[in-house]
Amino acid sequence: MEASKQFSFRLPEALVERVEYCTQEMRQIGLDVTRTDVVRLLLNHALDATNCQVGRLLKSPARRSTSGGRT
Repeated sequence: MEASKQFSFRLPEALVERVEYCTQEMRQIGLDVTRTDVVRLLLNHALDATNCQVGRLLKSPARRSTSGGRT
């Protein structure tokens, strides 16, 4: 088993609710998971899917302008 380190952070309530929803969905199909397990799975998936490429990490349906309103 790989060694692990504790990592603590705060999340907005809406994000916690989404994690809780995923946890319940996984439990409903018979998986015995904790919220920590789900966060770990989601984090691994995000890192694998984006390969930590900034453009892929920050991609969203509505692009935010960093030009202060200028186009």
